[in-house]
Order: sequence, then C-alpha cells, then structure tokens
Amino acid sequence: MPLPFPFGHCREPTIAETISTPRLTRTAFLAGALNLCLYPVLTTLAGNAILLGLEQVRETLVAFGEPDGAGTADPLASPSYALFIVALAYWAFASWYCARIMLGRRFPRDRLLPCIDERFAGFTGRWLPRLLGLLGVAPITVFFMLATPSPRYWLALAAVAVAFLAFVVFRRQLPAAHAGWSQREDDPYPRFAALSGGAVATVLAMFAVSFGVLLATVIGRETAARAIGSPALVLIALGSWTLFGSIVLTYWPRSGGWPSLALLPFALALVLSFFNENHFVAAGGGAPAGTDARPPFPDDLEAWNAARGARSGDPIYLVAAAGGASRAAFWTGVVLTSLENQARVRDREFARNVYAVSGVSGGSLGLAAFVAALAAERDTGADGSGPLAPRPTDFLARDFLAPAVGQMLYSDTIARFLPWPCIACDRSRGLEEAWARDWQRHSPAQASWFSQPLRAAAPMPGVLPRTIFNTTTVGDGRLVVQSDLRFVPTDAYDVFDGALDTARLTRAAAVHNSARFTYVSPAAAIRHADGHTVWDYVVDGGYFENSGVAVLNAMIGKLQGGTPAQQQLARQIVVIVIENDPAGSAQWICDPKPQPRSRRLPIAMELSAPAYALYQTRSARAHALEAEAIRLLGGCAAGKVIELRYPEADRNRPGHSGAGLLNDDPPMSWFLNAASRTRMATVLCGDGRWDPRDLLAREWQRALGWIDRSSPRPGVPRGDAFAPADMTLACGNR
Repeated sequence: MPLPFPFGHCREPTIAETISTPRLTRTAFLAGALNLCLYPVLTTLAGNAILLGLEQVRETLVAFGEPDGAGTADPLASPSYALFIVALAYWAFASWYCARIMLGRRFPRDRLLPCIDERFAGFTGRWLPRLLGLLGVAPITVFFMLATPSPRYWLALAAVAVAFLAFVVFRRQLPAAHAGWSQREDDPYPRFAALSGGAVATVLAMFAVSFGVLLATVIGRETAARAIGSPALVLIALGSWTLFGSIVLTYWPRSGGWPSLALLPFALALVLSFFNENHFVAAGGGAPAGTDARPPFPDDLEAWNAARGARSGDPIYLVAAAGGASRAAFWTGVVLTSLENQARVRDREFARNVYAVSGVSGGSLGLAAFVAALAAERDTGADGSGPLAPRPTDFLARDFLAPAVGQMLYSDTIARFLPWPCIACDRSRGLEEAWARDWQRHSPAQASWFSQPLRAAAPMPGVLPRTIFNTTTVGDGRLVVQSDLRFVPTDAYDVFDGALDTARLTRAAAVHNSARFTYVSPAAAIRHADGHTVWDYVVDGGYFENSGVAVLNAMIGKLQGGTPAQQQLARQIVVIVIENDPAGSAQWICDPKPQPRSRRLPIAMELSAPAYALYQTRSARAHALEAEAIRLLGGCAAGKVIELRYPEADRNRPGHSGAGLLNDDPPMSWFLNAASRTRMATVLCGDGRWDPRDLLAREWQRALGWIDRSSPRPGVPRGDAFAPADMTLACGNR
C-alpha cells in the first residue's frame, strides 16, 4: 500500500516514543508550517492584494482581446490572455509545489516536530500547500465571473482552477507521487530526506521559465513586456520569488543544517542601497548641450507676440495639465487635439496662439506629445487644412505600464542585490525608452523628439509652444522647473542650473522626472557638475502641486508687474486648466454645483488619516493655485481661466451599474483599456444631461468662444479631410 501524503494518518506511536519525542501544540505546529512556507504565503497574499486590490491592475485584466485598444474584446483570441493563463498556472503551481517540498523535507535540526494531534497535522500537511495553490487561481476566477458579463473571460480560468484542484488531490493515488517518501521510527510522519530526480528537474524547469522571462524583458524591452502583458509579468515574478525564496534561501541552507536565509534579501537590499544607486538624471545621455541657448522670459514672450504679426492681439494661451499617469496624458491629448481640430474646422488658430504649456506627471507626457505632433507637422510642411496629424491620442493610448513593470520586477529588482550600480538596469528606462521608440514609430518626421536634449537651441519664436515639465526635490520639497524657456519662480530651482550635471537631459527624461510617482518610478539623483556628488533627488511634480499652474501664475505675476507692454500682454492671457481627476460638480471653482454625495474616505482612520491627508494636499494645493490664477486674471466674471476637468461618472443616472468591482472612472495608471479611452475621447461631445458633465460642457463652449475671437487663418481654407474619427476628437461639430 503506498504511503500517504506527508503528515497523513499513520500508526500509533509506542509509549516509549510518546514519552521521548517532544510534541507541538496545534498552534505551534501551524506556526512552524507557515514559517517553512513563508515565501508561498507572502507572495500569495501580496499577489491577490495587487491583482484584485488595485484598480490600476484590474484595468489591465479586462483588456484582454483588445486589438490595439479598439473593437470588441475577445480574450480567447488574445495571445496575452493565453500567456496570462499560463502565468497564473505557473504561480499557483509554484506556491503549491514549494510549500509541499518545504513541509515534506526532513531537515537536519528539524523544527517541525510531531504534533499532539496527528489528524490536524495530516490535514495541515495535505491542505496548506493546496490552499496556497488554489489562492493563486480561485480569487481571480471569481473576480472575472463577477466583473465581466461574458463567460469567455472566466471559463478558461475556472477550468484551470478545477484542473489544478483535481491534480493536487487525485495525484495522491499515483504510486510515483510518493517516491522517496518514508517513515522513520523517530518520526511518525512520512517525509523525504532528499529531492528526487523528478523534483530536481521540476525545480530547474521552473527556474528556466523565470530566467527566460527575465531575458525577454532585458533583450526585447517594451516589445516583449507588452507581448507578455503586465498581469503575466507580475504573476511570473511572484512565482519566481516563491521559487527562489523557498528553494535557494530556505531549502538549501536548512538542508545543510544552517538557519533559513529567508529574511536575508531585505537586509541585503538595505545595506547595498548605499553602494548601488542606479537612478540618475541625464546619465549616459550623450554629449553635453553646451551653452545654454534658452531664451529668457518675458523677452521671449514679447518676441513671440511680435512674430504673430496681425494676430498679435489674439488671445495668448497658457496651458496647464495636471498629473495622473496615462489618464492625465490621454485626457490632455484629447482636449488639446480637440481644441486644435475645432480651430481648424472654424478657420481659426489655437496651437499657434499657445505660448507655453506646463505639466505635471502624465500631464507632461500629454503636453509633450501634442507639441511633438505640431513639430512633425511643421517638418512635413502640412498647411493645417486637415486634422492634426500625427494624432497624439494614438500615441498616448499605448500600454506604458508593461514596460515599467517589466523593468521594475526583473532587471531593476536584481540590481537591488548587486554591490555596484547597474545603470542599464534602471527601471526608469522602461518608460523613457518606450516613449522615445513609440514616438519614433508613430511619427518618422520627428523620430527623435523624445530623445533630443530639452535644453537644445530653441526654435524661433512663434513656431512651437514653450514646454515646462515640473518636478519636486526630495530634500526640501521645492519645485524644480525643467523647461526650454529660462524662467524660474521665486523659491524654485532650475534643473539646468550651471552647478548641476543636467545638460544632457532629454525630453523623455524630463517628462519622466515630472512623473516619478514612487514606487513604480524611482526617485532620481541629480549630481553636481563634477558628475560625482549628488545634489538632490527628484520625484513626481505632483508632490509639490498637481496642476502645473504654479509656474504659469509666476509668469502672469511677472508680466503684471512689468512694463506697460508686458502688462498689455498679461491682459491677453487665457489659462486652460486640464484636470483628469474625476471631478464632481463641486470641484469647479467658478459656479460650482452642490454635491450632496459623501466623500470617499479611507478605512482605519487612526492609521490612514495622516498619509491620506498628506496625499490629498497635492490636489488641494493645485485647486488653490487654480483659484489664484482666476484671481490674477480678473475673477470668474472675466472668464479667462477655462476649467476642463474630466467629469466624474454619475452613479445616480438610470442604467448605472453601481460601484461594483470595476469603476466607471478611469484609474490613475500607465495603462487605459479601450472602454476607458472611449469614455475620455467622447465625453467632450456630451450634451450636458447631468452634473458634472454640464459644467464641462459650459467650460468647453467658453474655450471655443475664445477660439472664435481669434483672427481667421489667412490663406489656409478648411478642407474636407476630417474623417469621423477625427471629428470625434472635435466633438462632431463642423
């Protein structure tokens, strides 16, 4: 008769054995078992918390089957969905198999002594590994069943869960399942003394999978990361950490009679962090840009306005785009592309009346893509009679989460345990290289836009808007301005200060400095001009304020306190505020509507209130600065600040699905699925049937009113080149 699974029912111990062998209580036995299974337990809990607890990850889970973000999702036709299923099975198998090995090994100096209740020990030995494995597949299957209407999303997952359970339960009936397991006189439980050849082969095969994915993310970069997908990358990383922590850090040391090294990585990463810093600004960016050719403000504005000629009396637009990863970038692209297309449809100017744009985080990416599209049109000689091309929204719709996750979980994780800096492993490169190469493919006319130095010689006034990308210092929390214009508000820093080694800073790196919202993106070190000592670290500009309005207010104040000619320019300024945080009707500064619904507050206020309040101040400061811009430009009655806030979904309207597992409002993430992008691309075409969309419609019409006040476009008649897709971004009005 084959021996049962470890800790199964066995013979009654003799009286001598009972007296001589110490026995653990049920609680101590369970604690010892969980300690042996530390990594399977930790990664299982962490994985489910990440996959199901973060709306950013849930956004990616329902995107399987989207052909480049368009059309009806069919997960069963999606290679990324198949890879996700395989990765889920890999993670579940790793949790089960590693737990089974750890509980079954008869280690020297074994701490898992016999239990006073052999039935409890048998149940724990059989079902703890099974439970850990099932927790890798069952919760995500339930999520898909509840969150998605089509069984095509969850049938394959349910099949994997059933097959896994059947495998781990019924494999006990196979004689080969117990090869190497034995029972000794001094140990009443069947266990094994060494891994069998089959077990070694299984472990090596699992390590090969982990190494293969690591190699793919290093060689294939964003292409491989997107092909695998963020969810699969996370799952394989969890399975790899389970395997490495259980086998290398626990099994091997304890097999040699040494203590477990399970906690060593945490201590090692802390110690080595003093030597292996690899997150640097402008590191390896090529030759320095040389002399600072950036024009000073406000002289540049005066030259820019003079270059407008007959249009010198038109509105002067300053654009501020708030942070929020791809949600902010895509909404910024939608708004600015729509405004430009509307201006072309009306034979008016918008982009050429934009003097400067100031962004934070994802808003900086949206602004950079819009200006890059204008530069591409300039270089191709387009006359502007058709829609803006290349379309910034097509570029901004791409998956930027997978490249960031791939670098973070693989090469940069390994770099945490090296005694020297691995610059090539810096996870910052995941986003920066993806932006640069994606734009290269998107717009050959301006292929090097994102990889060009930001401080390079600026074009003549009136050609392109000046760009300002805001970031924040870690050392004192102050604003750092990254711009192709020479202007810094009081008590802020210029990233191109001559004392700093930043001359090689590219546009992609400047945008990323503005979007370094830890922990996905690391804080980056800026070195002194000597190239060795660190001046400070920079993080997301939203830590200082999350609107990008601070620099614009300083510019307006500079003009209002300047010469009469500069004061006249100040009176022509119109500020466009682009906010992507889903806004209720009370968030609009001018003529807000009451919002009776209670605010969303965190749980466990005793613990969460300090961090939550600190985080919320970023938006509160942004709101205050927007209100200050309104005051500087004559108050709400003047109508010179346009609040283009993405409206919060109305959960009271008929047919709304309720809170559910998926939000109607797009999450703050570097990935947006097709449904989220469609809502954002079409919300400007709404008819104002409910608050707060009616407030957005009012502000949108105010923006179009300012465009109508501008001078006609001379010699460029509107053509009929606007396709329906282009007009969607112009709200369908011709």
